[in-house]
Amino acid sequence: MSITGYGKAREEAVNNFQEFVGFEIPEDYKQFLFKHNGGTTTVQNCKFYVDGLDTLVCLQALYGLELIDKELDLQKWHEENREDLHKNCIIIGNDTCAGKILLINNEEEKGVYFWDQGWYSDPSSQDENIYKVASSFKSFIEGLKVPEEI
Repeated sequence: MSITGYGKAREEAVNNFQEFVGFEIPEDYKQFLFKHNGGTTTVQNCKFYVDGLDTLVCLQALYGLELIDKELDLQKWHEENREDLHKNCIIIGNDTCAGKILLINNEEEKGVYFWDQGWYSDPSSQDENIYKVASSFKSFIEGLKVPEEI
């Protein structure tokens, strides 16, 4: 999948972010930040499948570091949601509704997840609204589907 990025993240910015969140982010995601620093897919309305919801979700944006638009900033999202996040978890993007894309880097739950914050999909509820999408960031990107493939 081709990504239109927001530039390239500086190594110092990535290191500072890791220090801020208190854990090392996965290497495949670090390389994505160095190359693209977040972004959108070049083909609009790319989707990813959420097995736990048996549905496709439309990716809107992946967040970056030190961006002028704070709505796309990794650190801003982590600061605002720190209390609600699992251990070693960051919000790396969003869908076109109220959902967020999470990256978790701990042995029990490692991977990319979809957080249905607004409980828009059945069977989401206040108690259960996080669903695994991919085992790594790389496999998440590789699994994105363009509209004509759907």
